[in-house]
Amino acid sequence: MDNQKLINELKQKGSIEDFALTVREQHLFYELFDIVNTEKSSVKYVCSKIIRFLSERNPQIIYPFYFQIASWLRVQNNFIKWDAIYILSNLAHIDNENKLKEIYVEYFDLIKKHQMVSAANVAGNSWKFVLANPKLDQDITLRLLDVPNLVYLHKNKISSECNNVVCGKVLESFDKYFTVSNHRRNMIEFAEKQLDSTRKSVAKSAFKFLEKYNQL
Repeated sequence: MDNQKLINELKQKGSIEDFALTVREQHLFYELFDIVNTEKSSVKYVCSKIIRFLSERNPQIIYPFYFQIASWLRVQNNFIKWDAIYILSNLAHIDNENKLKEIYVEYFDLIKKHQMVSAANVAGNSWKFVLANPKLDQDITLRLLDVPNLVYLHKNKISSECNNVVCGKVLESFDKYFTVSNHRRNMIEFAEKQLDSTRKSVAKSAFKFLEKYNQL
């Protein structure tokens, strides 16, 4: 199937999930990646969503394309970058070749960038890496604990609300791996500080977190 034929088919698609489940032949993956990298229409996002869906349902079939996906971390298109963040986290538990090692700093340094959604997506998916490789507990946890000190921008202006959003995602990750972490006390202290968050949903999450774990 050439790219144009596949593009036409995707434009007439039903659900992304239904199409994704029909993708079996490896050459189709090359075409999906080529469309993401070259197509200017919105069909490129359909392709990245198909790959993201498969990374959740059938990660083994996506794993050979690990570094193609990692290259999306460097693109200007944030929607493609955000899909890459999710996809790579979905592959963490099958990364037997430790491909993450080559992109580890690049991936987690997105937490320190001023773009809130990228940082939030990394923070919110960090737990998958810790559960897949507990040796990453210390470094990832320290990166997440530093979020309140970081600056995120909204319309090129410093936004405390954006920082609140990322802090909420940190709490979500901590909740996922708290029981296996060696830094529980630090997580508790982080949550205690979030009780005063001006974002009500974050303060509520912090309260529930402490209610769940403060006695452990």
